[in-house]
Amino acid sequence: MPDSPAGSPLAAPPAPTLDLFFAALGVDPQEPLRDLVRGARSLRGHLAPLILSVAAHQGAALGSGSRDEVRRMRVRVDDYRELAALLSADVPGVRVLKGPSLADHYPSEVLRPSGDLDAYVPDEAALWQAVATVLRARPVSDVDVTVLGSGARVHWVVVLRWPAQDPVLDPDHRVELVTFAYPGEPGVLPVRAEPPPDQVTCDLLAIAEEAFQRPFSVKDVLDLALALNSPGCPPPAALAEAADRYRLAPELLRLSRTLHDTHALPSPVNDRLLTLLRGPAARGLAERRAREAAPPEPERAWTREPCLNSGRSLHGLRLPAGPTPGPDTEVCFHPFADGVLLRCPVGDFLMVGTELVDPAAYHAALVELRRLRALNGARP
Repeated sequence: MPDSPAGSPLAAPPAPTLDLFFAALGVDPQEPLRDLVRGARSLRGHLAPLILSVAAHQGAALGSGSRDEVRRMRVRVDDYRELAALLSADVPGVRVLKGPSLADHYPSEVLRPSGDLDAYVPDEAALWQAVATVLRARPVSDVDVTVLGSGARVHWVVVLRWPAQDPVLDPDHRVELVTFAYPGEPGVLPVRAEPPPDQVTCDLLAIAEEAFQRPFSVKDVLDLALALNSPGCPPPAALAEAADRYRLAPELLRLSRTLHDTHALPSPVNDRLLTLLRGPAARGLAERRAREAAPPEPERAWTREPCLNSGRSLHGLRLPAGPTPGPDTEVCFHPFADGVLLRCPVGDFLMVGTELVDPAAYHAALVELRRLRALNGARP
């Protein structure tokens, strides 16, 4: 029998029960399952299929609608797992974050839901190769592009969507391809481009990073509990060191503390991790406070794209389709009087920093794009 990260024999984790979710969602366990599922639907994270799969394992009789909701989520999860395998086969250096690798820690009878598939690629060449793989393999109907500057690098987020099996009830399937492991938070944390080599560490830090976007959920707590109990999990000291190195010790400590307070998921390994994280978390918070109090650093010029000098994210507003771009289309940022155009393998975009766009700037972008297409000999 393999040893646990704490050095004691590893016991198989018990399957989560409905008691965990009643307590986490603040629903009286005497209330019907319907009330628990209703509460789950009011939260993010696709908790309802997870709860329904646990209920079915405990012998609850699910109706046809509930059974089909679980089935559709299994279709989504299987779709992402298959796509992850395709990306891993096609794209050198790709790393899928969370999703399938976290689901591997779950008991087979419990469904870990996934809203999307997140994949890291090491550079732009790998990014567009990954985009081409997804476009070949799935009926993509929508693409978003975001770019941000980090030092001398341009970082990318490309999101591709396609319809779910039931497009009326379920959100689109979605894959997010990024050229960084952890995006950071403006004024708090910089982009950290390279992921840790260990998959469990990579996944747990990705969950911790999401604290900048949303509160932790019971699914995050369950992810941590099951990952810590998995045979391949590094020892708590290695996890704490990685959290410190990636500047996520405060966030991982918060998640670890939440697991510690979740009586339905006792974890001796987490108790050790909690102790080891306290020092790095305190130092990390002190460093953030010092950084906030310091005068702002002078703006640096980037070595590549002046439009990213501010370090702010720029989001692509798709412009009407012209000739269909191909995978070999050269990536080009084109400044003009009213903004910046991006021309890339998935289309032409006006790059904007806010949700509201001046109609005059949009019209000017269309005029400039028609001019460029004419210069290139394409149909305007």
